[in-house]
Amino acid sequence: MIKKVLLLAIILIGIGSSTAFSQRIMGEAILGLNMSKVEGDLVNNGGLKFQKQGLAIGAGAIVPVSKVFSLNLQVLFNQKGAYKKFGVHPDSALPYYKTRLDYAEVPLLIHYNDKNGLSIGTGFSYSRLVRVQWIVNGREVSNSLSDGYYAKDNADWIVDFKYRVWENAHINIRYQYGLNSIWSGDHEDLLTTQAGETQNTDQRHSVLSVRLTWMFGSQQSENVIKGLE
Repeated sequence: MIKKVLLLAIILIGIGSSTAFSQRIMGEAILGLNMSKVEGDLVNNGGLKFQKQGLAIGAGAIVPVSKVFSLNLQVLFNQKGAYKKFGVHPDSALPYYKTRLDYAEVPLLIHYNDKNGLSIGTGFSYSRLVRVQWIVNGREVSNSLSDGYYAKDNADWIVDFKYRVWENAHINIRYQYGLNSIWSGDHEDLLTTQAGETQNTDQRHSVLSVRLTWMFGSQQSENVIKGLE
């Protein structure tokens, strides 16, 4: 799967680099904070609380395909999961629930860019699980990928907003939602709460991110655009 995603990305960048827009390819450095939860795990289902914090760090390439549209390929280290410190009963061990899932992620997006520095985009990402930690009622259930509780391959749908705040610096707000269940373990391994409820086998990431992105080559891009007009 990851080979197919990378091949598609290479083809798209190759198409962009074969045109007059080739001089306009830009780079970006990315650093941000993820706030995440997992729908279906009975921890923060349907709520607005994204209690699991994590890092988003990486780099990207931006390939303009017209004066207002661009393709954005990124490679990220992305931390997701779920967290709840206190359980429903006073004697619950701490933390009551924690799922830490770290991914190597490759998002591919298309953006609309207006002249005022605002970019609105959507797209998809493929991610590969590289680290897992699962704690239930203070007990570490898993800290190894080989345990098989969580799927190694995942895909997300992304909505992305980016705004230039100073020269090459942009504030980026992103929401992404899982397109497949992250759970791959057996049904009997699912958490059963003290109220007798059992987690769903259909568990999906829900992540809200705030990031700072630093663009490289944007001035050269503007110069080329003016030359093409």
